[in-house]
Amino acid sequence: MATVSAANGIKATNKALMDAIKAGDAAAAAKCYTSNAILMPPGAKACKTPKSIEAFWGGAIKSGVTAVNLRTTKIEVHGSTAIEYGSATLKGPRGKTLDNAKFVVVWKKKGKNWKLHIDIFNSNG
Repeated sequence: MATVSAANGIKATNKALMDAIKAGDAAAAAKCYTSNAILMPPGAKACKTPKSIEAFWGGAIKSGVTAVNLRTTKIEVHGSTAIEYGSATLKGPRGKTLDNAKFVVVWKKKGKNWKLHIDIFNSNG
């Protein structure tokens, strides 16, 4: 079961990620991840460096993703690690839904902040 502190920290980082994507700021999106994170998007190779994670989000933004809405279903906390799963909606220009997806994230607490460490998502389509 999620502790309130961990859930609030994860919620804050998810908001920072969503805000960065909405602002078209791939560098800020990449800062939501640990320095040795792995991002595993559908239909693409895993991104294993901060630069490749930034490049992925930059490519998504350039291809028309204007927003990502994350909805947490459950968080399990195990010390400085947490597991979150939920759903996401990717939006494009004029709020058009581009895709609906599901995700699993392994989080790591770094200092006072929670960061995405292993991020995998798949289209529901």
